[in-house]
Amino acid sequence: MGNTRTWGAAAAAVLTLAGSTGCGPLLTEGRDGPAPADTGIVVHDEAGRVEDRRAAEDHWTGGGIAAVARLDAKDDLVQPAWQGGGSIARTVGRVYASGADGGSGACTATVVGRRTVITAAHCVRTSVEGAPASKATWDQGLYFVPGYENGAGPAGGFTVRRVRMAEDWERYGRDVAMLEMNPGPDGRNISEFTGVQPISFTAKPGTEANFFGYPYTNRVLYCSGVTTWTERNTLLRVPCVMGRGSSGGPYLSGDPAEGSVVAVNVIGDDEASYGTALGAFAQRLYEESERGD
Repeated sequence: MGNTRTWGAAAAAVLTLAGSTGCGPLLTEGRDGPAPADTGIVVHDEAGRVEDRRAAEDHWTGGGIAAVARLDAKDDLVQPAWQGGGSIARTVGRVYASGADGGSGACTATVVGRRTVITAAHCVRTSVEGAPASKATWDQGLYFVPGYENGAGPAGGFTVRRVRMAEDWERYGRDVAMLEMNPGPDGRNISEFTGVQPISFTAKPGTEANFFGYPYTNRVLYCSGVTTWTERNTLLRVPCVMGRGSSGGPYLSGDPAEGSVVAVNVIGDDEASYGTALGAFAQRLYEESERGD
């Protein structure tokens, strides 16, 4: 795998499903049902200082992105590449991070607010084997490239000021993170470069969902299917498969080019992918991120 991080290979059988392989690590505890409604929020300062922003930018633009891209598939894709344009081509991208082990990797993320990007919690934090969720390590140097294709994006890259997520983020229904982004070099918010993908906190099963992700590919892929609930109504299942790197990718309801984000991908098996359904808790994270509390 070179120096590309494999996002927590320890979580091999996190779903109670036969043949589960996973798109990424998560959910190693608390699988008896939904987390309590009053779950606490953890706020992590990532790159608020100018020197931290510069260090992240220098790392990823100076060879870090290229190192991850060496493993990207360009042909023989697991799903078709998205060619429909729309807001997807601007708002969905890759989020990069370095782990405490020195490795690096990428997930998928989406611009959903004036300065907010949504992804999976396990894309920005790594479990410590045998330890509770609160002891997980924070990944470093987070860097988001919206509209990523063939090594770059039309708006460049953006660093992360703060991360917001659940204290019990390893539970089903809690693997979601909101990234409060630093402004661009000219002081404008990320949304002024990319636009905003609508977001909904009333996820429902039985509707068509369009799933977008970068499963270690040089461009964004997509697949579609009718959703169903699983894990006591905390995850939405969509009958299509992507793989590692698609974690954090949005499930959109409605028009595939302009639809609303209703879940973020967290894991998969041989037949389907599963996303954290966005509800009241995700809305709290989102509102705090937009306010910059």
